[in-house]
Amino acid sequence: MSNDESYTRKISSEEAREGYIFILKNRLSLFPPIGKSFTIVDRGNTKRAVLESYHCTCRGPERAHDHYIIKWAGLRRGDKITIGRDKQNPGRYVCSTKP
Repeated sequence: MSNDESYTRKISSEEAREGYIFILKNRLSLFPPIGKSFTIVDRGNTKRAVLESYHCTCRGPERAHDHYIIKWAGLRRGDKITIGRDKQNPGRYVCSTKP
């Protein structure tokens, strides 16, 4: 998969602890709209996922912004996760995780 067709991220300790994958703002177009449920196939298991956003002031109140996440249990710090569109089934995504 090319970079335009997939999203790859190395999971941080916070993501692993809190159970989510952080999605960068410039990669939102790869995913369905915020709040819309979609299917991800991960190691043969199918699960429903939702891209979520939340308001944040981590840079201070004068630089408030939104963060984007997909909730995902069972990740470990350092895991490298790749999510991409399933070319054979539009609307579905495939995932691979490497330690």
